[in-house]
Amino acid sequence: MFVSKDTLWKGIIETLWDDFLLFFYPELADLVDFERGCDFLDTELQKLLPDNAGSKRHADKLIKVWLKNGEEFWFLIHVEIQGYPDEWIARRAFECNYRTKDRFGKEVACLIVYTDWNRQYHLDEYRNEFLDTLTIFKFKSYVLRDHSPEVLAKSPLLFAAVMEAAWQHFLKPAEDQRLIDFKLDLVERLQLRKIPKTKIDAIIDFIKLYTPFTNSDFFTNFEQELISLTKSDVPMGLQEAILDDVKKQGIEIGREEGREEGREEGREEGREEGREEGREEKAIEFVLNLWDTQEMSLNKIASLINDEPETIIAIIKAHLTKQGETEESAQLLLDEYQAKFD
Repeated sequence: MFVSKDTLWKGIIETLWDDFLLFFYPELADLVDFERGCDFLDTELQKLLPDNAGSKRHADKLIKVWLKNGEEFWFLIHVEIQGYPDEWIARRAFECNYRTKDRFGKEVACLIVYTDWNRQYHLDEYRNEFLDTLTIFKFKSYVLRDHSPEVLAKSPLLFAAVMEAAWQHFLKPAEDQRLIDFKLDLVERLQLRKIPKTKIDAIIDFIKLYTPFTNSDFFTNFEQELISLTKSDVPMGLQEAILDDVKKQGIEIGREEGREEGREEGREEGREEGREEGREEKAIEFVLNLWDTQEMSLNKIASLINDEPETIIAIIKAHLTKQGETEESAQLLLDEYQAKFD
């Protein structure tokens, strides 16, 4: 089943929050009370996030932990998840930071993790000047491309394996064989470490889903090798999982709509309408998730849902216009996107 990169980052940070902090803030290793756990303040963060053009391109987390002396420590995390520059991210970090301090009266440590290759927008400060007023906001940043897989593989810290897996994104679309070798090698090395199974499973899911194969045959080969390595049950194939999920969700929607429209007028009709609506909504969500990854041609996306490329174009255009793009600018974005795969 396809999972968007922002979902993967949010999920892995929540599952490995302690390893995440140890990796990016090793100086806090002896200060944080890890046994007390942490609070994820996602609801509060959504109320504070500035609404700008870059707001859909990141995984954002607001985390509260406790130090051993009882004090609270707050972290504002932004993971840049797209493969293209974002001019808004430094300003977004600045606005989130001061809004958090204003709302809760807490000092907040800000971290931005850059996962793209373009250095132009790998910023570590926000600067704004108006007449004689100068605002400078500096924050911690981590640029993935500056830390090679070979270096990350030598780190004893568990979250280094996640960052190593994120390097998959830098492989060229045609390098499926290299990608499968990369994934399997990382999984095999993970299994040699004495790590709780829940953490290993989470990282393996991240490795498996973070960068998709362009050729479905490689995905099948990878799953077979993964079964052998992990001694797990046979996983469902990617397309089968998508279709199964769509079917299940469509049936559930259909049941609910059937109840609401009234038993007297025909529950079966309501169920069928719900099934169809559920399939369409899930297909649209799937298309937009693949569009967000910027890693698969429109023809490939169309083949995955067994539809025409024109349908995919219409879905993406409607999405872009809802985000404020004009018809012309939406078409330009589509043309630029497709040109990467021609």
